[in-house]
Amino acid sequence: MVARKIANLRFESVLTYGESVERVAYDISGVRVRTVVRGNASTIDSVTDTSELLTINLEKEAVFYISDGEVKQAGPLNPGEVIGGQIAIKVAADFDARVFYEVLSALYDFDNGDLTTLASSGTPITLNSTTVPQFITRAPAKLRRNNQTLTNLALVIDSYGASDIEQYLLSKNIDIAASTFKNGYAGPVRGAEMYVSENLTGQALFTAATTPTDGQTVTINGIVWTAKTTLGATPGNVLIGGSADAFRANLTDAINNPGTTDANHVAVSAANQNLLADQYRLAATNDNVADTMTIIGTGSGALTLATNVTAATWTLNCIHAYFGKMGAIDAVLQDIKEVDMRPTADRRGTNVFSSYLGGIKTFADGAKKFLDVLIAR
Repeated sequence: MVARKIANLRFESVLTYGESVERVAYDISGVRVRTVVRGNASTIDSVTDTSELLTINLEKEAVFYISDGEVKQAGPLNPGEVIGGQIAIKVAADFDARVFYEVLSALYDFDNGDLTTLASSGTPITLNSTTVPQFITRAPAKLRRNNQTLTNLALVIDSYGASDIEQYLLSKNIDIAASTFKNGYAGPVRGAEMYVSENLTGQALFTAATTPTDGQTVTINGIVWTAKTTLGATPGNVLIGGSADAFRANLTDAINNPGTTDANHVAVSAANQNLLADQYRLAATNDNVADTMTIIGTGSGALTLATNVTAATWTLNCIHAYFGKMGAIDAVLQDIKEVDMRPTADRRGTNVFSSYLGGIKTFADGAKKFLDVLIAR
């Protein structure tokens, strides 16, 4: 779990489910350094504050059943433990994904504009031999420019991003390939410790200002939604609705509610519902003014996208990588169970449980200590 290496776990030992910790964030922007005029009263500036809460409100579990017959036939192999271990990895990845979704709470972005100017442009960075050195040298500079010390830094990126960085570093005789990947650790990069996680947040922009025709499709990570003039009953069908705005609105609702069938869309298959709920965690937002739909995948990593809708495009496909101080995001993993096997009461077999109990919060002072790095995919 890379999140446990990056997050601040200071409240972990004192909080339980339903409890909260309240912190006060102070704003000193109104306090000025003034010239003293002897004999005159001092000008007293005000310090304002806001209250912030971290609540232990995440209680997640994965449970499966295995029969006595399956255990018997497996012989020396214990399927409960083998499968349970794989399920436990999924549960841990869920918590990792939710922690790294907090990267979007960073006070500052870092993208292609920051490589050569003093401002973000909204365009993700395409990593190559030119941009890698710009990124790893200018990201610390942006933190420092915003009054952060350059100590205890971490970079969290996906495998492809790590490989792009490694290609450049290897050409400079810095070998991170030999480093251990325990807890995702990959080695030092320009004063930061680099970690690799496939549970980073993915994002992309779908632009469609033209009404689709019957049968045209939108595809996200292999899951297909099909535009239809008459809805029908095929999984993934989405009603066109007579306009580009209506179709995007219906598509947005179909992505956000993939298990629901209504007058505007048909639920995707059960297998795809599981993928959307457990692996990609997609959320879509429609914008009729801009003729766009934004999708964000919590823990999805890089998104694979396609469409043949007339004049429609997928752009700004990126992941949100973390660069900044360790401990800037607060997390409490109050309980994460080992694989728990319990005999069933109504049939011969065993229920196998894996779960966690926790909470996550990026406080205002923490949001200043890291960058939301947009990496193109």
